[in-house]
Amino acid sequence: MKQRKLLIGIVHLLIIGVLLSQSIPSFTRPNPGGNVINISLTNINLVLFYILNIAILIPRFVEKRSYSKYFVSVLILLLASLSIHHLIDYYLWDPDQMIPIKHRFDEKGGFPKPQGFQFPLNPFFFRTISFTFRYFLLMGLGTAFEVLLLFDKERTRNDEMEKEKAIGELNFLKTQLNPHFLLNALNNIYALARKKSEDTTNAILLLSDILRHVLYEAGKNKISIKQEVDFIRNYIKMEKLKFNEENAPNINFNVSVRNGDLLIEPLILMTLVENAFKHGVSYLTPSFILISLEENELELKFSVINSTSKKFENQEKKEHVGLGIKNLENQMELIYPGKYSFRQKRENNLFKSFLTIKK
Repeated sequence: MKQRKLLIGIVHLLIIGVLLSQSIPSFTRPNPGGNVINISLTNINLVLFYILNIAILIPRFVEKRSYSKYFVSVLILLLASLSIHHLIDYYLWDPDQMIPIKHRFDEKGGFPKPQGFQFPLNPFFFRTISFTFRYFLLMGLGTAFEVLLLFDKERTRNDEMEKEKAIGELNFLKTQLNPHFLLNALNNIYALARKKSEDTTNAILLLSDILRHVLYEAGKNKISIKQEVDFIRNYIKMEKLKFNEENAPNINFNVSVRNGDLLIEPLILMTLVENAFKHGVSYLTPSFILISLEENELELKFSVINSTSKKFENQEKKEHVGLGIKNLENQMELIYPGKYSFRQKRENNLFKSFLTIKK
């Protein structure tokens, strides 16, 4: 990382050095012994606004794709830079020290001798054109280099997202749809079949839908919120097959979604639901899980509140954050950087998880 920052700094210095030394038109270069202070202050002026561009304007506007605001800001900086340039010229520039356009050779055919600054128009006009040209050239190359860095950063970020997504899907399959889970589900279906229960067919369909969603839908970049909600409902129904009427947990899933076609990352919400069933359901004591999904014009809110047991309290003291939750946080940081909030807290015998995603 340090080497990368050092390399970026070197490239910016090369851009500034090359342009300030080579892009100065000949008619604006002072003769030997001329006003070095003038051209030095002019170069400092350009470098100052170059730094403002790459340090403030690009991160604030280009990275957020506010291109119109960026171009307006660049023009405002140009006006400010030109104002400083004219002040420098007003006090420090002497047109008599500029290289002339026309020369007169001496009688011996020697080198031309300066005969003063000869322009049919006001020389300040040409100084302004020259400065504006250097300003846009410097800004353009600096911005182009930073944009290339942004593209590379975005590509790296996408690669990390794909990697995290693959890890998340693998962890989900390992922790949830493992042979133990499938064995329990099949045993429940078998028990229903032996009793000739009418729920047997529905149980088989639930298991089929869950497998289809994980194997096919979860492999997509985005799915609709309706698909994720249907998957959670099927998962809850399948989990209920483990219990009888006496020890069944109280599960409430409240959904208030305005746009069922809203796209989200698959399995993001499911991780919190799976975690609640893993730690919040007891066969011995009454337990419950309250799940809420709300959508408004600005954001998507998802919360899971579940009861906890002493077994969970002991595990919580010994273990760190679960792999699924840690993986969820990593995915959120990659997929929704700066557009989400996630927090968990424990109050008395309740464990609460809150996830908010900005649109």
